[in-house]
Amino acid sequence: MECKEVLSKVDKYFESRLSDIEKYNIKKHLERCSKCKQEYEDMSFTFSILDSHYVDAPDDLADKIMMKISSFENSKKRSTKVLRNLGASFVAAGIMITLLNFSNYNPKILARGLFRSAFEINQVVTNPITKLTESLRYVSDLYINDSNK
Repeated sequence: MECKEVLSKVDKYFESRLSDIEKYNIKKHLERCSKCKQEYEDMSFTFSILDSHYVDAPDDLADKIMMKISSFENSKKRSTKVLRNLGASFVAAGIMITLLNFSNYNPKILARGLFRSAFEINQVVTNPITKLTESLRYVSDLYINDSNK
């Protein structure tokens, strides 16, 4: 067995998660190779330290973790919604720009059309008011003329 292969399996060897043949091959390699043996001893030392220490977690640790996960998911949903709305706006703007770029419009004709449309709207709104004003003027003239007689 080569060092690279042994080093990739040394943790499994330490935990006895290998087949008997692999265990035997790694054991023989560790007897011959000082570098791999040192790696195995370092791992063994680290695990022995970890095994000798017990950390007692606070009672509310799971609740705190779940709250953090929940708040992260909520913030993710908000940012996703904002990005979705912003993305839709950019898509709409892109479509408008594309349509204006590829259409055969003349800015003068477009401006004239807008002016004409605005003028027509103005006529629709002001014509009834003008007619009402003329009618009121006619009635007031009649009333004033009748009162002078």
